[in-house]
Amino acid sequence: MKIGPKEIAISGVMLGLALLLDVAPIDFPTVWGMKIDVVAVPIVIVYFILSFWGSLFALGLLFIGLSVVSSASWLGAMMKVTATFAVILGLEFARRAVGLDFRNPRRLLFFGAVAYIVGVAIRVPLMLLLNYYVALPIWLGLPREQVVRAVENWTHVPFWVAIGLPNAVQSAIDVFLSLTVAVPVLKRLPHLGTVDVSTGDIEENAF
Repeated sequence: MKIGPKEIAISGVMLGLALLLDVAPIDFPTVWGMKIDVVAVPIVIVYFILSFWGSLFALGLLFIGLSVVSSASWLGAMMKVTATFAVILGLEFARRAVGLDFRNPRRLLFFGAVAYIVGVAIRVPLMLLLNYYVALPIWLGLPREQVVRAVENWTHVPFWVAIGLPNAVQSAIDVFLSLTVAVPVLKRLPHLGTVDVSTGDIEENAF
């Protein structure tokens, strides 16, 4: 993987935007600490500009940045980065399986749907495990055996719904809002990215 000045500059700008969105009051908090927000959107946009490996570099920066500025500290940063990684895996699977054609709205919608379904299939089980074994025992200060009951008492829904539904909603925001922003930009400035806007192929030697 080659990280040059272009990759550093784009990732840095998007990181700054993500951190600004984290401190801005644009979110919907859940009972147990997760926020439905738009913090990950700039980092997912990096995927469309710099492809898979570039987005992983941006994710690493996001973890460092959120660990410093977020009220949830390193724990919230870890959860946000891990969840967003699942979204990016879904996008990469969709790009390889069905292609990424920014000029064809139907194919683009199909790409987004595949990316969303695959990303949620990865994200929800992963977040269930991380919340049960790591995040919620630390965040709530409860023994692991009490986590499920505590969440279900607060939300009045099964634990898997309480965790899975917000993550499914967040994934929809991450995928489709990022596409909505990235498509017009890259159609007008195709030289900005490393992904061919008509075929979804990565430029040779981009990474």
